[in-house]
Amino acid sequence: MSVAITLPQPFIEGLLLGGEDRGSETVEQLESLLLDGETVVLATRGDGGGALFTSERLIVVSDAGLFSKRSVIRFVRASSIAAASIDASSMLELKLSGAGFGPVHLFFDPALDPAKLSRWCGEAMVRGSNS
Repeated sequence: MSVAITLPQPFIEGLLLGGEDRGSETVEQLESLLLDGETVVLATRGDGGGALFTSERLIVVSDAGLFSKRSVIRFVRASSIAAASIDASSMLELKLSGAGFGPVHLFFDPALDPAKLSRWCGEAMVRGSNS
């Protein structure tokens, strides 16, 4: 008897999402997607796309197409995050896993404060454990 184990495919893999210095561009692009009462905690923008860390979700936009004229938008409910890893040894790297989505692997500019990411991740996981 053989058993095959299929790991979930990465939901978001290896995007370069920049830093806060251009985060207002991501807010402007995605603010119409915010829910009533949802607030932006942290916003980033880089050459590959951007991220909004909100009170309810992580919203990631990645540029797509040959000339980056299309965008792919992905959502992760903050309360569904069960584990986070932050590595600031070279580029700032964030890995997330949880219920209902495959692995998330993101990169940010080293200038982004890892404590801000850590705080958001911690609050998200506490929210998930209380629901």
